[in-house]
Amino acid sequence: MACGEGHDHVGEDVYSTNQQKATTHIDKVRLAAIELVGQAAIPGTLASLARLNVFEALARAGDGVELTPQELGNQAMPGKVINLSYLGRMLRLASSVKVLREVATMSEDGSTEHRYGLEPIGKFLVDDAEKGSLVHLLLMYQDPVFLSTWNHLPESVLDDSVQPFARAHGGLHAWEYGMQNPEFDEKFNKAMAGHSKLYMRAFLDVYQGFEGVRVLIDVGGGFGSAISTITARYPHIKGINFDQPHVIKACPELPGVEHMSGDMFESIPSGGDAIFLKYILHDWDDESCIKLLKNCHKVLPANGKVIAVDSVLTDTINFEGGDRMAFMVDMNMMAFNHSGARERNEGEMRKLGLYAGFLRVDVVCKVDQLSVTEFIKA
Repeated sequence: MACGEGHDHVGEDVYSTNQQKATTHIDKVRLAAIELVGQAAIPGTLASLARLNVFEALARAGDGVELTPQELGNQAMPGKVINLSYLGRMLRLASSVKVLREVATMSEDGSTEHRYGLEPIGKFLVDDAEKGSLVHLLLMYQDPVFLSTWNHLPESVLDDSVQPFARAHGGLHAWEYGMQNPEFDEKFNKAMAGHSKLYMRAFLDVYQGFEGVRVLIDVGGGFGSAISTITARYPHIKGINFDQPHVIKACPELPGVEHMSGDMFESIPSGGDAIFLKYILHDWDDESCIKLLKNCHKVLPANGKVIAVDSVLTDTINFEGGDRMAFMVDMNMMAFNHSGARERNEGEMRKLGLYAGFLRVDVVCKVDQLSVTEFIKA
């Protein structure tokens, strides 16, 4: 049967083109489905390019510069024997999702030369200690430690006592695993540090709630990336970075920031008129969140506040504005954290605050998929 005979048409999203005697039939819905099924190739390829220093090499080459796979290999992996065919295939996929820019030119012999440069999306995958980056988050998500947990997600639906991460790692929860595996713990904290630097700069452009704060305590602040970004913008704020002892031990000295160690479920350092919780509440079940918020409430002065940054889910899905990413993060919580860890909607966030004794709970602004929620003490 000749191509073009007996094919199915589905709705108005099916179209055909004729060019050089070849006929192409596209069903947009079917194509979207197969792309969705095969989408794991994208982060896997991007993580591989990151490990091969490709994004760093393109960043060093400069804006508007494109390199051939050979040139790129020489700069990213000097002295290494490189399979240029494999590298070129990876670069083409990265270009198809607008991480890289592909420029094709025809040579006199009829062959095509491909050159590659960084697109705006790709710049977020370049490690940048000052501005932040998503490259370490990409590498963390593609680490076998995390990838193995997805296989246990169906079990958690059928038995709510099953926690996928713990099932994949001998009963250890993510925090316990990190304490026993320093290499993975470093990957996690680098991912959070890069994310914090990137998003805190964006939040500080739209959120004005730090202006009247004198002492800010960042609970679960990791290496101090978020609090140091805040104190750099607001030098009058004294910052306290509070986390577990093994995390604080690895923290660098930061201007305007004091590091303190402890257990947030036991007590929170006193003396702050505001407490910052970035990506903390979504890690825990309601009972644990209320316990943590009560500890915060206990040490805050009158009119003090908790400033929480998490995704706040909408009741109706909007396919623009970050909703899809918020639901993706929610699935990460299901796979990687304790049972009950999740993103919450505005009403659920409000209940947590009221049960913990706060007078008022307000979602005050949103950047991409993340929202700032203020818990105000009477």
